[in-house]
Amino acid sequence: IMSFLCYNDISAMSRLHRSASAQMSRPAISIQSSGGWTFGSPSVLMMFHRAPGAMESELAEMDECMPHYYKVTNHHGQGAETIMRAEALFCQGRFTDAHIELERAYAQVKDNGQINMALCCDFLSRRLSLHTDVEQRYTFEERYAALLRYHDASWINLWSATSAYYHALRGETDKIPEIFSLHRLSDINMLAPGKPMMEMIENQVYLAQGANAKVIGHSAQLLAVCEAMHYALVALHVRIQTAAAYEHLGKREEARAWLGKALSGAAPDGLVMPFVENYAHLKPLLAQERKTDLIAKITELGEGAGARNAASARPAVFDALTPREFEIVELMAQRLSNREIAEKLYLSEGSVKQYVNQIYSKLHMEGDTRTKRKRLAELFGQKT
Repeated sequence: IMSFLCYNDISAMSRLHRSASAQMSRPAISIQSSGGWTFGSPSVLMMFHRAPGAMESELAEMDECMPHYYKVTNHHGQGAETIMRAEALFCQGRFTDAHIELERAYAQVKDNGQINMALCCDFLSRRLSLHTDVEQRYTFEERYAALLRYHDASWINLWSATSAYYHALRGETDKIPEIFSLHRLSDINMLAPGKPMMEMIENQVYLAQGANAKVIGHSAQLLAVCEAMHYALVALHVRIQTAAAYEHLGKREEARAWLGKALSGAAPDGLVMPFVENYAHLKPLLAQERKTDLIAKITELGEGAGARNAASARPAVFDALTPREFEIVELMAQRLSNREIAEKLYLSEGSVKQYVNQIYSKLHMEGDTRTKRKRLAELFGQKT
């Protein structure tokens, strides 16, 4: 119980957990294993990354700490250390490794009642889908329908936070849940440790809505809380949001100062994705910075994300297709053969043929190859 007083200091918590687990003679009954674990935050990493340069040691400590915690609490929060590592890898732009750890985390939380952990997996899955061909495990509608069965408002709040952040990054302000789009966070009950993460997401919504002065005004108080609670990653996001807001208001000097603070905090751990997610806002600022390996990677991933978003601007008729399938449709519309597509995408010709058949199936196209190709070109032509 005392460990909760130092809830995001892994070393301090671990000392108490090891002591408790060594003295146990029977399973613990002090905590419901199905209860919340992140105090209402959609991210484990945002809670437990306390200081720049400490991420690897924090991950190692979490790996060491959690087995003892599971023993004391009958597996409460199972999968937390795996999700945290997946998030760290994502933040460093290591997408393949992040995806592997994410799949491990989903496997750990499957059917074990750890809904909080599943929602943290969703948060990462949705962000990962914006930069890779990794498809989201569940749609927002599917997850929401499943959550309704639990009659737990805290799960719905987590779902809303994930949706708000995802759609804010995509600029889809009309799809942001009202609790965030109308800025009514004060209307819901939140546990204090999870509140900074929710308010950082609200700040991202303000940025997407073009409310730049509100981003700046909100940031000062939020950063003070982050410093008091040792939330280094949340603080990094807030500094980036503030830099972006100043840039949009034409205050370049202030914007560069805030960006400089953010880059200094991110460099020791190689954290690039908080910048990449806001690359469209930061691009003019980053172009003025002295080129470093960190900025080079942010620029590379940011430009890739921009190209990906442009490619995803497609008519509703192609919504059923994955990004890879639509990429193939674009090449088919250029009258490339399966062999030429295979060479361009570094796939086997057999794989391309399989993709093409899946595309025809999803679009309910029948007839000979020439007829289907012609119909596909006509649908693609409607894009413009």
